[in-house]
Amino acid sequence: MLKNNKYVSYLLVLVFVLMLNFWLPRFLPGGPVEYITGGGEEGVVFLSEAQKAAMLEYYHLDDSLGVQFWKYMKGMFTFDFGLSITHKAPVSDVIIDRLPWTLLIVGLASMFSILIGLLIGLYSAWRFPGKTDRSLFLSMLSLSTIPEFLLGMVLLIAMAVKLQWFPLSGAKTAFFRSDLWWVHALDITKHAVLPALTLTIGSIAGLYLLMRNEAIRVRNESYIEFASAKGVGSQGIIFTHIARNAALPLVTMIVIRMGGLLAGSVLVETVFAYPGIGKLLQEAIMGRNYPLLHGLFLMMTLFVLVLNFIADMIYPRLDPRIRAAARRGELE
Repeated sequence: MLKNNKYVSYLLVLVFVLMLNFWLPRFLPGGPVEYITGGGEEGVVFLSEAQKAAMLEYYHLDDSLGVQFWKYMKGMFTFDFGLSITHKAPVSDVIIDRLPWTLLIVGLASMFSILIGLLIGLYSAWRFPGKTDRSLFLSMLSLSTIPEFLLGMVLLIAMAVKLQWFPLSGAKTAFFRSDLWWVHALDITKHAVLPALTLTIGSIAGLYLLMRNEAIRVRNESYIEFASAKGVGSQGIIFTHIARNAALPLVTMIVIRMGGLLAGSVLVETVFAYPGIGKLLQEAIMGRNYPLLHGLFLMMTLFVLVLNFIADMIYPRLDPRIRAAARRGELE
């Protein structure tokens, strides 16, 4: 019964997002034609009236909203998003071309933010209450208030402009030639460092706070005192007892935050002009590129839903109490 309810909730969320995906872009002022013709400014014309009419007809923008919605839903379920208005290429091809760059920086940011955030949170909880814990807590709390775009701009000015350690923008150096694969890999890595570092720093504070609070709760449990009384060393208590039990409730939040990193990449990729999904989404919004917006929003929604589904599947396997409660719910 519980599993059925879970699947229904996922389906309802997907249907709601599909509805929102159609209407939100159309609430923006202007449209694709106005963008291409210079934002509707008087005297700026790039398309003839015949070309405008042909474009409206091709993208079904001259149909009623009901007809547009029907064709939109048909395209969503068949994954046929049509041609991107500005790129003149299939939406799926445009997304697939940009996706690896975002997966690179989001993957690096996820790995390092989880590792650093959880370790610092665990150390802070072990030092609770004390000056070390208070200093870390206040520092991370202050860090969590800094917007990612501001953090990215500071890193860009400091490390790319002033120190010139990293490139200013892009994912790789234009017209760069080399027969050695590792030279190209190094060039791509240099371009990815600042966007990935920005996402990492922006995510550490949240993971730290989650781990710290959960580890402090676990530390006060009676079995921790019992382990200490038995003579178990500090490292054994921290990593075997506290870390293992505190990490269980964090699995869901960690997986969900990976979806949040994908959303956060929009601002970060815009700051660094990094050609990933986030920058593509910003371009699609500015250009009122309806087909591309539909494809991007659906991809991001499915990504988040899949991550939530994975978390729901993993959590009961890690915690026997959740698994037993689920079985009781099924029997009822």
